[in-house]
Amino acid sequence: MKSINDIFRDIVNNTAKIYGSNVSYMFGDWEYIAGQLTEWSQSHETSKLKFPIICLYSPYIEDRTSKIPNASLEFIIMVDTRKEYLNEERERVSFINVLRPVYDAFIKSILSSPDIVNEYNGVIPHLYTENYRYGRKGVEADGKPFRDFIDAIEIKNLNIKIKNIKCYGNRI
Repeated sequence: MKSINDIFRDIVNNTAKIYGSNVSYMFGDWEYIAGQLTEWSQSHETSKLKFPIICLYSPYIEDRTSKIPNASLEFIIMVDTRKEYLNEERERVSFINVLRPVYDAFIKSILSSPDIVNEYNGVIPHLYTENYRYGRKGVEADGKPFRDFIDAIEIKNLNIKIKNIKCYGNRI
């Protein structure tokens, strides 16, 4: 069975194809994500690939008490922004032009994933929040500011069921 991390790596790759441009992927807790993004800023090669990005928060709990494992996951979809934008500018530049289209492509990719049980009738159960505050005030973790100002869509309680596909390679 593929790990949830690998399943969503594939889903985000498909999201980028639907969106028509790069969408990066990362998993971990906020400290790890912020640290990696800060590190990506150090290189011209990786800094241009930072945003937009879809991050899967971990740890997460995978329920394996039945034949079909399931999980309730949390994600953040981020794009860099300018601190001085008004909410109206932020909505147009970040949310209408980038975040909502990436979100739509992400949901389509989840629905079409061969690794997820699709019994959703086009709607995957989850909670959706548009966060304008990070773009205005920044993000702090453990009293340390994250250097980028971001606008974000936060997804909570995204409930999935995982196909338990066993792959057996050719034996020598």
